[in-house]
Amino acid sequence: MSSAVSVAATLPPATRKEIGIQAIARTVPISHLASQPQVSRKFVYQQGDKAARSLDESFAASAGDDEVLFHLPVTKNWVYQLILGLVLICHSSYRRVVELFRDLFDTSISIGTVHNRLQAATEQAVEINQAQDLSGITVGLQDEIFQADKPVLVGVDASSS
Repeated sequence: MSSAVSVAATLPPATRKEIGIQAIARTVPISHLASQPQVSRKFVYQQGDKAARSLDESFAASAGDDEVLFHLPVTKNWVYQLILGLVLICHSSYRRVVELFRDLFDTSISIGTVHNRLQAATEQAVEINQAQDLSGITVGLQDEIFQADKPVLVGVDASSS
């Protein structure tokens, strides 16, 4: 009994892959694919089967892909929060927000709606900021940060930090 290793066993993965691709493409007869690297037709068929299974797995939907994870009640307030989140957190432009609603939710909103929702949120933020009592601050620390390439003066209560 010979302990010689078969040619097929010594083929690198890239060559095996190429044989599998050519086998499922069926552009070259199997006997020709087997003769070039000197492997058996059975080996070529096996590589073709592996390549076909890999393709099937790649394009098959996973069992859990269509499973509903949770139900989300979409209300006007939720839509307004999403608009704020997209602009303030994701740094989306107004047009990208409109595009997202059109493409993902099949809903038409205007650039004006996005602008109005941001203006309303800004007005609420101004009211909240104005209502803050800053009289308890005895030592303030000021610094300058940049937002949209413009300097902004910021302050921090030294004792609270």
